[in-house]
Order: sequence, then C-alpha cells, then structure tokens
Amino acid sequence: MNIGIVGNGMIIENAGAAIISQPDFNCAAIVCRPGSRDKAAAYAEKFCIPHICTNYQEFLQDNTIEAVYIGIVNSEHYPYARQALLAGKHVILEKPFTITFQQAEELARISRHTGKYLLEAIHLRYHPWMEAVRRSLGEIGKIKVVQACYSKVSGRYEQYLKGNVLPAFAPGLGGGALMDLGVYGIHFINEVMGTQEPEKVFYMANQGFNGVDTSGVLTVRYPESIAVCTCGKDSDGGKEAVIQGEKGCIQLESFPRTTRVFLRRQGVEKGEIIWEAQKQKENPLENEFHEFARILKEQDGEAAEKALESSLRVMKILDSALKGNLEELAENQKNQ
Repeated sequence: MNIGIVGNGMIIENAGAAIISQPDFNCAAIVCRPGSRDKAAAYAEKFCIPHICTNYQEFLQDNTIEAVYIGIVNSEHYPYARQALLAGKHVILEKPFTITFQQAEELARISRHTGKYLLEAIHLRYHPWMEAVRRSLGEIGKIKVVQACYSKVSGRYEQYLKGNVLPAFAPGLGGGALMDLGVYGIHFINEVMGTQEPEKVFYMANQGFNGVDTSGVLTVRYPESIAVCTCGKDSDGGKEAVIQGEKGCIQLESFPRTTRVFLRRQGVEKGEIIWEAQKQKENPLENEFHEFARILKEQDGEAAEKALESSLRVMKILDSALKGNLEELAENQKNQ
C-alpha cells in the first residue's frame, strides 16, 4: 500500500523508519510547507521517498497514495485529517488525536461515512507489554486504583522560561504537559478500564506564564475505582505505572517505554515477572505501524473501529480535563 507522510518534525524520524520497516507499506511521498523543503528532502533521502510535495491539496489529489500518516503540530491534526479522509485516504494520525472531543467526533463521523480508516498513532496500545497487562488483569481481582506517571523536563523548557514559546508550550497549538506526556497515561488508564465511562474528571495543573499546563495531576473517577495520571514538562519524575486490585497489583517499570511488568499477588511478598523486554527497541513505533499495515492490508474494519472507539474515549477524558482546568484558571484570575 502506498502511504504518504505529512510533516517534517522530529516525530518523522521514528515514524518514517517504522513505515519503511513494513513490507506492506511503500512510502511514496512526503509533503511539507514550502519553507521546510530542505528538511523534507533530508527525510526523503534517508527513507528513499521518491516524491517531495509542498502543496497539501496537490498531495491529496495523487490517487496513487492510499493512506497518509500525519505527524504535525497538534492544532492541525483535525483540519489535515479531515481533508485527507474526504479525499479518500486512510489516515494514521499522530497522538494526541485532536485537541477537542468535538473534533474527534467529527473525524470519526467522516471516517465511518467514507469507509476510510482513521487510526491514532499511540505506541503503548500496540506493545507486547500492554497485551501482557490485559491478560493479567483477571489475576488481581476488582481494580480499585490505577496510577500512571510520566514526567521529564522538556528540551524546550529553557527556551520557554526565556519567553520563547515553541509549539510544545503554546496552548493554542495544543501544547502542554497533558497533551504531550499525559496522553500516554490516559491511554493506559483507558486500556485498563476498557469501555467504562468516567463519572468525573479533574485536572489540577501548574500554569506557565501564558496559561499552559507545564505539569499536573489528572484524576478520573469511575463507578468503583479511581485513576490518577501525573505528567510534567517542567520537572523530572518517576516513569512508572501501577494497577491495584483487591487480589494483587500489576507494576510497570520505565513507563511508557516499559521494560518489565510485575504481577504481585495478595499475601505474596515477591512478585513475578510476566513480561520483560529482551532488548529495548530502538524505534518504539514499529509495533504500531506493523498493526496499522495489517489492518489496512486485511481491511480489518473491526480492529479499526475498536481502535477508533478507544481514541474517542481518551479524547473525551482529555477534553473534559483541559476544559475544567481552563475554567479553574479563569476563576482564579477573576478572584485575584
């Protein structure tokens, strides 16, 4: 299947390598803005991409391109994906899916109407360690608490403190800790809790000078359990996840690029390793693109729809969290 790449940012380094590693994908073109042609040319040379385009409409008019991977600034996910779906292309959309739940719902509607698949590129959903977690959930009884922590000082944080606001710290462009790092925790929580609907979502964040969330704690209340996600782009913290159940717990090291998963049963001091990486993959995106290639080749509509529903649940939580945080910020400013 011919696939085209949209974008030339850092994510393309791994995404491009993952795409060309799949024998069922042929990377046919890369599209970028006119001012970024040199960067796109470097990727085209590295990944043996034959065609470079600087006009998105022309790119979409190429009937030989059957699917597109979109890896651009978060705020542009929706308009670019919408145009691609309407042009008859399958879409692989980099995380976060969109910046609002309404946008995600609209893309899902178009995808179902056109019959073109819409898949979110979120690697933890497709890793073997995540499957090991799913298989072991029944061992720990009723789930009571889920925790996921992923924080690291952004390479762009120093520039931000100097007043140079790059997209990663620009709220209007979909920047911020929750959109960038916290989305992994939300996806993990969603994978554990399945189709359960949250009763309440609350996000308490540290705000930067432009209102962006530089770090924060998300709490999601389910009917019989609580999930907590901690994320930060202004601080270093643990990279771990824990699922606590009435009969034991599951612990993950080095979340979300997990290296080992432990199952600890109630009353047993020592846990057992239920999954361990033999070698850390150099490219964390390979598993997801392997699955995307399979879904598209086999026209596995059931798997595509299941993935889409999962992305919609995540976006609903993300949207509620950020809206609530904005309301809290406005109220605080009002009271000052």
